[in-house]
Amino acid sequence: MMMEFDKEERTALDSLYEAILTLKTPEELHMFFEDLCSRNELCSMLHRWQILELIDEGKSYEEIINTLAHDKDGTHKEAGSKERESRKGKGRNATKVSSTTISRVKACYNNPDGGYRTALRRLKGDKE
Repeated sequence: MMMEFDKEERTALDSLYEAILTLKTPEELHMFFEDLCSRNELCSMLHRWQILELIDEGKSYEEIINTLAHDKDGTHKEAGSKERESRKGKGRNATKVSSTTISRVKACYNNPDGGYRTALRRLKGDKE
């Protein structure tokens, strides 16, 4: 499931990927992605990675939603709660993951040659 990009976009993406590959530590990557992404964009990527790890552990959709339903301060928030941040622009009050996002992550996870599987294999290989 490769995304389509025109030649110019692909060249620019390759340049971005090359820049990322020059970074050597998690701290350097953190600083780079803080500059590159908004908080919400970074949170979206983080949530997808968390979903991926939970799928890899064999968790169900319901378990994933309940595991990731928590306030910024770490307290558990009941899945499906309608509580919202009252002031605009304050960022995400609680981690919210949809079944659509879980489904998309799982579809990508099921591709044995995909990026998620490659990264997971390498991380597991490094830890073993």
